[in-house]
Amino acid sequence: MSYRYVRLVQLACLLIPVMEVEWNDIETPGASIDDLHTSATKDQDSVNSLYLKLDDKEYQYEDLLKYRTHTEDFDVTFPNNGIYGVMEGGPTKAVADGFYILTEPLTAGNHTVHFKSSLLCLDPDCIEPNFAQDVQYNIIAK
Repeated sequence: MSYRYVRLVQLACLLIPVMEVEWNDIETPGASIDDLHTSATKDQDSVNSLYLKLDDKEYQYEDLLKYRTHTEDFDVTFPNNGIYGVMEGGPTKAVADGFYILTEPLTAGNHTVHFKSSLLCLDPDCIEPNFAQDVQYNIIAK
C-alpha cells in the first residue's frame, strides 16, 4: 500500500480516482480518436475490483460501478523526457475512462481516504493486462 499525506489549506471537495486510464496518440502512435476511445473502454471494462473507504464509510464494488465516467477527447501537452516513457513530448489528443468519486466538502480535521482497485484484461491489445493499486491518503483539512 502506498501512503500519501496531504494538508489542505481550506475545506475542499476531493476527486478520488478509484480506477482510471488515459490513452493518447503520443503513446499510441497512429491511433485515431476512435481507437483511443475503444482502448480506454476495453481497459476499464476489465476492472474486476473496486473499493473505497472515506473515514468510516466503506463503498464496495457494486456501490462504485455507477461512478464510471468516459470523457470526450481532450488536449494534452507532454514535456520532452516526461513521465510514462514519453521521450519526445508535444501536443496530443487523449481520452480517459474510469471510476471517479467527488466528495462533499470535508469538515475540518483529520480524514483518511483508502482506495483499492484492479483489472485483468486478457485482450492482447491491453496496455497493462494485470494492474492493481492500493492507495491511502491521510488528509488534514483546515
